[in-house]
Amino acid sequence: MLVKGLVCTVLFASAPITWIATQEPRPAAPATTPADAMAAQSRLQATQRQVERDLEAARQEVAKARAEAARLQQQLGRALDALEAAQEPQRERNCAPSRSRQLMTHYRWLRDEGHADRAEATLAKVVEQVGDDRGRLHRTAHALLTEVETGGKFDDVALALVEKLEQSGSKEPHHLDTMACAQFLNGRIERAIELQRRAIAAGGRDEEFRLRLRTYEAARNAIGRPARDAASDPVTATGETLVARSDDD
Repeated sequence: MLVKGLVCTVLFASAPITWIATQEPRPAAPATTPADAMAAQSRLQATQRQVERDLEAARQEVAKARAEAARLQQQLGRALDALEAAQEPQRERNCAPSRSRQLMTHYRWLRDEGHADRAEATLAKVVEQVGDDRGRLHRTAHALLTEVETGGKFDDVALALVEKLEQSGSKEPHHLDTMACAQFLNGRIERAIELQRRAIAAGGRDEEFRLRLRTYEAARNAIGRPARDAASDPVTATGETLVARSDDD
């Protein structure tokens, strides 16, 4: 029995040692040689040089694109100069909006295409060609606001004309009425209300002047309400309905 006990003890004590010895050893990490490090550095430098070449090529392409854009801009400027010179109507033939319609259409195109400076200069030319006569300024602005062919298309041109009319010192009720309409259709509601009140105070005729004043005031009040409430208001701000009649002067 003593011998069996010694044998069991020896086997039990040697079992962990045997289990540990049977485990596979972990592979050692490969050693990095100086040659490997130099090769990696060389690859990195080559990649960097390629990136620099690509960047320089991109810069050259951008420079070419800018030069081409500048050249096209110059061509466009010369074309616009030629177009404006070709379509400028004679001043003595500008007594009606239809006579200068082409120039006004050109102004709208310049404005919509983002040529702000040229558009402003063209608008000034339109106003200049209409002249300084109060009656002509009023008739032209009124026609632009109310005629079917021009209504809603040249409201900003009409505004420039009535501003010149106002600067002339005109206090005629129907002049003030048209001034108010032009202001209103260009989004200047407070100014429209002020001018319409002045038109009424100066002897504005009939109920039409007061109706337009109520329209302007209703539009101002609607601005502060929700969109659905404002949309339900029976307010129609069109030049044809807001300016019903025109005098000769």
